[in-house]
Amino acid sequence: MKNKAVIFTIICITIITLIIFGTYKFITNFKEDKEITKEKSNEIVQNFDLFNKSVQQFAKERDYFYNQRENTFLEEFAKNTKNWNDLIKDYQKSIENIEKNSTILKENCTVKFADPNINSKCTIFKSTYEAANNYYISDIKNYNKTVDEYNKWAKEKGENHLNKGNLTIYKDYIDYDKDKEYFGKEENNDPK
Repeated sequence: MKNKAVIFTIICITIITLIIFGTYKFITNFKEDKEITKEKSNEIVQNFDLFNKSVQQFAKERDYFYNQRENTFLEEFAKNTKNWNDLIKDYQKSIENIEKNSTILKENCTVKFADPNINSKCTIFKSTYEAANNYYISDIKNYNKTVDEYNKWAKEKGENHLNKGNLTIYKDYIDYDKDKEYFGKEENNDPK
């Protein structure tokens, strides 16, 4: 009889200890998750502003790039190939800056948050990131077609050659927000 009482007491103590430990672990994990979520939310808010500034700079560079291209005939590239080569390098740096400033957002915008403001920032980030990269790809592909035409002409005329633009981040259009649309894609003849 004494053995049964001892065994019963040990089992009760073990069960109570497990319940207390489980409750403690649950509360501790809940607090940790809450802190991690708060930290990630703060990182998203801080980095969204930085990302947004780099996108605005990209938009300015893109507008300038387009203004320069629409006012230049093929033969006029020969007058300032250095400026064009520098322009395309600067344009490439602006998309690389977007990539650099999106790292934290890419890491943290993979889950839904309780805060709709954070979810909204992540949604905007994903579509803007996709658009910027797809616009850049379209711009570089179109520019490189012009460069091919110009370089062919320049070779015949003995003029300086233009450098092609580089697709450094993505080689082809992206669907970053996975909505089956390639926001920012401007080429109509690509099957993707």
